[in-house]
Amino acid sequence: MKKSSQEQRFDHLVELIYASVEDISQLAPAMQIMCSEIGAAAGHYLHMDVPTREIFSSVISDPAYSAGDAEYRDYYSGVDDRLQWVATGAVGEWRADHQRFDERFVRRSEIYNDFLFKYGVRHQIVSRIGGEAWESEGVSFLRPLGAAKYEEDALQFLAWASGHLIRSSTLRRRLRALNQQQEANEALLQSLPYGTVWVDASGRVASFNQVASEVLSAADGIRVRSQCLHVDDASTDGMLAVALAQATAPAGRRGSWFAVRRQHKAQPLIVSIIPARGGAQAAPLALVILQDMARQRVPRGVVLRKIYRLTPAETRLAEALLENHTVESYAQSAGISRNTVRTHLANLFTKTGTRRQAELLRMLMLSEPQMPGGLQM
Repeated sequence: MKKSSQEQRFDHLVELIYASVEDISQLAPAMQIMCSEIGAAAGHYLHMDVPTREIFSSVISDPAYSAGDAEYRDYYSGVDDRLQWVATGAVGEWRADHQRFDERFVRRSEIYNDFLFKYGVRHQIVSRIGGEAWESEGVSFLRPLGAAKYEEDALQFLAWASGHLIRSSTLRRRLRALNQQQEANEALLQSLPYGTVWVDASGRVASFNQVASEVLSAADGIRVRSQCLHVDDASTDGMLAVALAQATAPAGRRGSWFAVRRQHKAQPLIVSIIPARGGAQAAPLALVILQDMARQRVPRGVVLRKIYRLTPAETRLAEALLENHTVESYAQSAGISRNTVRTHLANLFTKTGTRRQAELLRMLMLSEPQMPGGLQM
């Protein structure tokens, strides 16, 4: 059955709302459709820090009101005496200003007399669509001066749209968190004093940092060929292939390391393969660390903290274990209980993806690996 023009318009509205997850500007045409349904002059989206009144982003439905949006961001958000009411309601609850603010309030309010009335708008209805305790994502609609208050059919329409607006806000928060985590991870990898290469389950190189770029560009011992990592020595190249397969296997993933001889430098490259710690739905990846023994080293504790995101207490235990301490001897020397040490040890297992202390030590040694015994240069 062919959809009516109204159904098609509503379908388009929903598409725009979800498109705003990745492109917040798509809320402008979405709010414009909503304005036509409820008789509003403009729709306004705000994402802000409630305590500081800092506005992270805003969208206005009609470009004719862009100057008003800029004024609110630059000045009026700081003096808006309705802000606590606007930004702290229950998520999904639509509230009209006339339910909270009487004419006496309006007559003495700067936000109404010097701002809203100047742009020819009056009655406002607002809802939070998401946010944490300290922040708020909200959408509001304003009617022209002289227009009636919002009717029941307008409230019903807004209630229907709320579910989509709330879900889009949730998705937007998750996307922001993922992007922030990715940016933090990339910044960390770029700051490390050795090369880092992300490799997928098919063996293809996904990305690498600047140090890895320099090492791979030299093509001395290890290089990228046909978008995959390869070691010049055939037997070691086979070790690399096996290690990558083990690190990206669906179950039983484990890390490993080995040395790669080079033609132009006496010191070898130490190649470490660490399974990625992605979510259940994430594609398997391996983090390949290229450690040039000729480069300046950094303190082992710093490297451990950066690779495994250890706390200071966990780092101290990791370094003690590398110095051949036992749980008991470290507890005594550090003046803490064995139960506390075992808690830190359990955290080390979790963060390094290991289960036994011998396996943990092998992983920790990747931070400053020694040459395997008997290796001939």
